[in-house]
Amino acid sequence: MKISTKHFLTALFLLAFSASEALACACGCGVFTVGTSALIPNCEGGTAFVQYDYLTQSRNWSKESQTSGHNHDKKIQTQTVTVGAQYMFNREWGMAARLPYVTRYIKSVEHGDDHSLEPHDTRTNSVGDIRLNAIYSGFSADMSSGLTFGLKLPTGQTKARNLDERNMQIGTGTTDLLLGAYKMGQFDKVGKFNWFAQTGLQHALNSHQGFRSGDEISAATGIYYNAGSFLGIKKVAPILQVTGSKRLRDSGWASNSYDSGYSKAFFAPAIELNFTSFKIYADVEFPIYRNVNGTQLVAQNLYKMILGYNF
Repeated sequence: MKISTKHFLTALFLLAFSASEALACACGCGVFTVGTSALIPNCEGGTAFVQYDYLTQSRNWSKESQTSGHNHDKKIQTQTVTVGAQYMFNREWGMAARLPYVTRYIKSVEHGDDHSLEPHDTRTNSVGDIRLNAIYSGFSADMSSGLTFGLKLPTGQTKARNLDERNMQIGTGTTDLLLGAYKMGQFDKVGKFNWFAQTGLQHALNSHQGFRSGDEISAATGIYYNAGSFLGIKKVAPILQVTGSKRLRDSGWASNSYDSGYSKAFFAPAIELNFTSFKIYADVEFPIYRNVNGTQLVAQNLYKMILGYNF
């Protein structure tokens, strides 16, 4: 079955912005769901990859601006190393799996018995929530359009010591439905100037011990230029992209509903280097819009790097 580019982009836009609810780690930890063209499949075969994400949340934010309002959390530093693989069995069907390992450091202050503020540091690390996806790219012969669907499994830790708020835990404890779509295209006939768009929806199917993370809708669009080979590198491609995420409040008696949920957008320049079998991707995301519920810590910049191997 063939679907026109116009109809596909209309569906993509509706999926990206019509969701009434949106995900996850409150204070903005769960923002690395889309935003790179490096792992969009374009041929049969497989790719194994390691992805590194880093952010430090240290700015107190309320609604659309920085605030000096009370927040006992002063710094949240999160590093995530994700090992994953995706394999296209043919030009229509494939699958992907992602296993993250998360290290989180939290600096906060608490009221002591004498009502003084006492510093309190917490560090925790564990395997995160595994993601399993099926991929369908049979809308066109060139595999330029695709859908993804799957599950996020409750494998991440939810009972780390000294973490009073459930949204600070590495895992949510819930099984989540994952839906996504992507589209790639060319501005010219030779494939030098190209574009892509992605979106993803995450919806918790249950609650866990009084906590249910809000649904999240994420989207990204960008352009990239194939500059050709350089110094032994098969392909050099600078990328300009914009990413966004919309998440509603967490729910349940164990949640901090008031201080959860946000709308965010980032400008994310990137570079992709392709060798014969290896691929390197890196980007830095700069905030261009933020609107958070209650008072939350936000990060100034987000950092990402991917090392992939095609087989």
